[in-house]
Amino acid sequence: MRQIGISDQTLFTPAARAAGFRQKLEAARKLDHLGMEAVETPRLSGDEADMLLMRSLCGVVKRSVLSCHAGFTVESVLNAWEAVKNAAKPRLVISVPVSSAQMEYVCHLKPPKVIELIEKLTAEAKGLCTDVEFACEDMTRAEADFAMNAVKAAVSAGANRITICDSAGLSMPDELAALVKNVKAEIGENVVVCVRCGNELNLAAACAVAALSAGADEIKTAYGDPDGLDAAAVGCILRSRGVDLQLESHLDITRINRTAGEIDALFTAFSGKATPFDGHVFSDAAEMMLPAKAGEAAVSDAVKALGYELDEEDMMHVKEALEREGKGRAMKRAELEAIILSVAQQVPPTYRLKSYLINCGNAIAPTAHIVLEKNGEMLTGLCAGDGPIDAAFLAIEQIVGQHYELDDFQIASVTQNREAMGDALVRLRRSGKIYAGKGISTDIIGAAIRAYINALNKIAYEEKMV
Repeated sequence: MRQIGISDQTLFTPAARAAGFRQKLEAARKLDHLGMEAVETPRLSGDEADMLLMRSLCGVVKRSVLSCHAGFTVESVLNAWEAVKNAAKPRLVISVPVSSAQMEYVCHLKPPKVIELIEKLTAEAKGLCTDVEFACEDMTRAEADFAMNAVKAAVSAGANRITICDSAGLSMPDELAALVKNVKAEIGENVVVCVRCGNELNLAAACAVAALSAGADEIKTAYGDPDGLDAAAVGCILRSRGVDLQLESHLDITRINRTAGEIDALFTAFSGKATPFDGHVFSDAAEMMLPAKAGEAAVSDAVKALGYELDEEDMMHVKEALEREGKGRAMKRAELEAIILSVAQQVPPTYRLKSYLINCGNAIAPTAHIVLEKNGEMLTGLCAGDGPIDAAFLAIEQIVGQHYELDDFQIASVTQNREAMGDALVRLRRSGKIYAGKGISTDIIGAAIRAYINALNKIAYEEKMV
């Protein structure tokens, strides 16, 4: 029988994030008693309540490893170690995306810089903690050679554990099994290979079994997470077919279902703040980068304070975007950085957005009227679509005279107030190659249109250079 590890990520779930201080501690205690290989915690948010929770978890989790995820900076690695160092079995996790969309959208870095980031963060973590894991986020959708180079870079820098992440949950069991075999062949037997399965296709359990059969040493589970691998399902598999699969674990499989009910009761019973440490305290003043109606000098100083060195043209684009989206109000750090990333350091624009008009409602078909400028000429597109954003994209395609496959589309809120700006990512596929564009606006449709045009300009620029 082969011994496998099972780590738990229940504290990552929305139910756990919304639960109280005591509920999280009690859930961690139950997972520890169950025999999990590790109890994992998300990245620190930076507030004092988060650090207090981690210090308390160090005293609660005694049998299992207490694993803390770090961010994308050396400072975040140091903070994670400060939080977890007093645990009986501490572990640091360096979690970095390796797919083309996530690298640009999450890290804002190109592939060579991502490899450098992985090496730097892993080496920093290894200097602090003997147990270091590298989580290869979205690995199943990444370019195979690049993803393998990222894994090798992490192992060379000191990682003793590698986690293959099917972040989108779109892998088939045989595909994940083949990936596990390739990774095992490349990094050898001395490095533990873990698998985190997504459940978009309702195949998380099947993928986990296939990965373990292919040689994976560990899988990651969570209670109450419909997008991941449920711990109770794993217990059922080991109980029913463990002997046939020649797999066993330290998990107390007789208590798995009961623990699931206890954790669910903990989270669902919580309503309101049970202690002064629950929830987060937001300080707008501490986050403010620009005062209301800031002048050019203040904008330049704020941009430099964020670490960006922009030329005159890029600075002009930033100021125009601030005037258009900010409308003279005070600007937070996240908002200012999102604007810089969306308008500065871009390719020369072939198409510029002049105006857009969207009509939609429950009694009419959504339509979009888009006006773009190209070489001084105004180009107009008018289309109907399944929704306002679909109509806008079709209108742009009408103007360009070309259809592009929409590989990915995401919208996230940059801030949390009523004037929050939407940050949109659009990935277009052209001749097998992906072009990613970002856009930002207080109007989510406007953000999506600007992101599409940003990607379109990258395609147009590359075609001119060929």
